[in-house]
Amino acid sequence: MFKHFDPRLFSDPNFKEDSVREVIIAPMLSRLGYHPTGDQTVVRSKSLTQPFIYVGTRRHPVTIIPDYTLNFQGRPVLILDAKSPSESVTLPAHVQQAYSYAIHPEVRVNHFALCNGRRLVIYSVDTQKPLLDISYEEFESRWEDIETFLKPKYLLNPELRKFAPDFGFALTRLGLAVNAEVIMLQARLNLFARVSQDLFTVTVNTEFADKDHCVSYDFRPDQLPLLIAGLPTELREQFSEALSRAPFQAGADLCVEVDLRTHLGEPIEVEHETFVPLVIDQVYGSRFNPFPPQGGDDIPPHVFRLSKAFKVASSEANGE
Repeated sequence: MFKHFDPRLFSDPNFKEDSVREVIIAPMLSRLGYHPTGDQTVVRSKSLTQPFIYVGTRRHPVTIIPDYTLNFQGRPVLILDAKSPSESVTLPAHVQQAYSYAIHPEVRVNHFALCNGRRLVIYSVDTQKPLLDISYEEFESRWEDIETFLKPKYLLNPELRKFAPDFGFALTRLGLAVNAEVIMLQARLNLFARVSQDLFTVTVNTEFADKDHCVSYDFRPDQLPLLIAGLPTELREQFSEALSRAPFQAGADLCVEVDLRTHLGEPIEVEHETFVPLVIDQVYGSRFNPFPPQGGDDIPPHVFRLSKAFKVASSEANGE
């Protein structure tokens, strides 16, 4: 594929981004089966009608137009941005720009890639570390790996995941730093858990960029009464008691709605994933809604359920 190419050209100041596109990327895409027509197509420099995305009420500009959008049967499956050999393809600013384009409502792909000739990196929008990071010297010997990550079959059926991608991590991908303030209004809460004597957490799924994400809220024990202050006294006592004994969990079933001031915590590495908790700084309000929207059914069967406790209490009050 690159028999007549001398990699020393990467150090030539005249070998720039356009050379990377023509000499390195174009032959690779052709070998992968992406052509101007057919099921697997490639579109150059696809612009956006609205070059920004919203995070809450904040408008976040999308500042790049990636060089290539790979499509399968008319559907975008990956965006690929070329860089000059002197630019790093893992520079956070470059990754952030490509990510913001990938999650744009007019694109909505799960994978994006950057290539400067020297290296090809492929990311999932849901994870921090590259799925593939490969040097030019390995392009031929590891071609099967490149196919695995760039063929439509893989892109349309990404790694099987048991959990939704992390919301806090998605915010960091957009450039929000640790300690950045995040206001969450009318936030529904689901599974509470005691992590230690000094730390509790509550998780819930929320939609972000038209996709379910998992939000983790970390809080101190003294903040628990504020979070469940909207519950009737009997339910509030049962809920607190459930968190004081094994398995130290309690399901709110989306019946607890709160307004919060939070900040992004430190990234936490777990197997195959990075998540960033939202640390609760202030609870503005708490409300009880016994008839929440659907979506709280992922509570383990052995855990206290607020919705069931409410039904029991209601039945007893009605003499049933």
